[in-house]
Amino acid sequence: MNSLIVCVRRGVIIEQVCEQLLSAGIAAELNDGRVAVSHLDSQAWIAPDLEGELQKEYDPDELTLIGRLIGEWQGFIIDYRSLQVAEAAAAVISERWPCVLDDENGFLGLAQEYFQRRRHGGSTDQ
Repeated sequence: MNSLIVCVRRGVIIEQVCEQLLSAGIAAELNDGRVAVSHLDSQAWIAPDLEGELQKEYDPDELTLIGRLIGEWQGFIIDYRSLQVAEAAAAVISERWPCVLDDENGFLGLAQEYFQRRRHGGSTDQ
């Protein structure tokens, strides 16, 4: 399974993420502390990084970049079968909260930049 990491300002909770998805018309259900998302005939699962594992995985330069872009942050991991579902969920999240995306494929930056590159057919690799 693939993952898309969404870093948002500290204080955003999984229930708010679920509500935001539902208000955008995306089928989402909160169960056992994670959100199951059904969209575009596929699924994704969003879970908060409760243990702070993401902050341990990033190198100091990456941590500095994320902090500079959004301040104190926490991560949500979107595990997906189809990138389109993960991107749809991340787009909805980024409409409400400033966030940084990590596509685990070379891109780490603001969600706006990620989606702008995707719209223009460019690579998200940095």
